[in-house]
Amino acid sequence: MFWYRYVFTYLVALALALILLFLPYWMDSAPIPLSQKVLRVLTYSSFVQDWGPGPEIADLFAKEKGIEIRWINAGNAGLLLERLKFKSESDQPDLVLGFDQFSLPEARKTMDWLDVQEAYRVLDDSILPQGAQAHDFLAYDWGPMTFIYREGEIEPPRTLDDLLKDSYASKLILQDPRMSSPGLQFLFWVLHLKGEEKGFEYLNKIKKSIKVLSPSWSSGYSIFQMEKGTMAFSYFTSPFYHELEEGDHSYKTVIFDHPHPLQVEYAGIPESCLRCDEAKSFLAFMLRPDIQKIIMRKNFMYPASLQAIEGSQFHLPKQLKLFDPIESWTLMQRKKELVKKWKEVYY
Repeated sequence: MFWYRYVFTYLVALALALILLFLPYWMDSAPIPLSQKVLRVLTYSSFVQDWGPGPEIADLFAKEKGIEIRWINAGNAGLLLERLKFKSESDQPDLVLGFDQFSLPEARKTMDWLDVQEAYRVLDDSILPQGAQAHDFLAYDWGPMTFIYREGEIEPPRTLDDLLKDSYASKLILQDPRMSSPGLQFLFWVLHLKGEEKGFEYLNKIKKSIKVLSPSWSSGYSIFQMEKGTMAFSYFTSPFYHELEEGDHSYKTVIFDHPHPLQVEYAGIPESCLRCDEAKSFLAFMLRPDIQKIIMRKNFMYPASLQAIEGSQFHLPKQLKLFDPIESWTLMQRKKELVKKWKEVYY
């Protein structure tokens, strides 16, 4: 009898959610006359927050080049592609910043991108992992993935198989690969090392070791910081945050005997850009050592430039082994299929 009330309530809630999702985009989408020196950059929220690298980089770029950066806040990095799909001619970004390697295939399907290899010429001391560079997207920072633990709480593992031991039962915090890029990293890591059949057998076995399966990296890591889990899958650089921002040296990284997965962040220039030359100038600007240092220090990721690391805590252990990002290509092509198979194991 009152079914229509529930339908109406649902529709209102859905409408409000969509408004909240796209409100920052609509607010930032007023047309800009070509006579104005304004570069419109679509990126994720943490990059443009006061504590993120965006504001400082924008100020320096404006002072040196006389070009204002107008940020378009997409919210979560995972929403960048959705925002691009809903763009109009009046709100076309000149540059998109914040894709990871898992997003690139879909980004290329969504639209065409300019070649950005010219920007790499300013980078004569690259420490980008092999395979990270792309002709149509600029890799500006990166980070290996691993487990983080607090010193003295647990003996760190050496291999993924160690995590199946009873001593790790209900100790791990992992992320859901359907919603989280780190969650997808862990899934692909296991499949890389073990192959598909044995990989999914392993994923079934490791369920007993999982304390929390979180929807996002941030929610899972917050739980870890509240000491409701003993080890969290996270970025290799996470302890640097605790050292530099909190003065806490108890957070440690696990260095495995086998290669680690890694996350690479990219920026790209849509072929439909209006201020294409300014966008190319900004990409080259981002690879300068002084700007790379800002990105490293505020994004807590490894920079593309070796010079930016010198004299900092962001050292790279020599024994750290890394996967070539290109090795993920086959798995990325089957992402939907593999995530569905993961769901069958966990739900």
